[in-house]
Amino acid sequence: MKKVIWAVAGCFFLFLGGLIYLFFRPRDILLFKWLDAVSFNHDVFLNTDIKLPVFFVNHLNNAFFVVFGYIIVYVIWGNDRYHYFLYTSIITFLCIVYEIITHDVLDIITILVTFIICSLFYNKYLWRKL
Repeated sequence: MKKVIWAVAGCFFLFLGGLIYLFFRPRDILLFKWLDAVSFNHDVFLNTDIKLPVFFVNHLNNAFFVVFGYIIVYVIWGNDRYHYFLYTSIITFLCIVYEIITHDVLDIITILVTFIICSLFYNKYLWRKL
């Protein structure tokens, strides 16, 4: 049952990151081109009048997506510390390599801070709790 709760929590982070993309990102990003390709009407996601700080719009969603990945790894390998850190490190490495290619230093810092916070949380509260 705990695995289901954690999986739902992971999906919640994925949902939050997606909402930031849908409501606050510019309409010329790749996601909206994909939605156009499948004839999805994304007019309901027109930019709102709410203005969020740049960090929330451009970087926080990456942290949410990374946390989703970490939670899914936790659901699968939560009781195996070696595999948990192996796969979360792989996720972190791949995300950082992508951000190095795009030259986005703040995203790299956000991903590293997310990795550190999630690792500390795992060690303190989650190790052998599933």
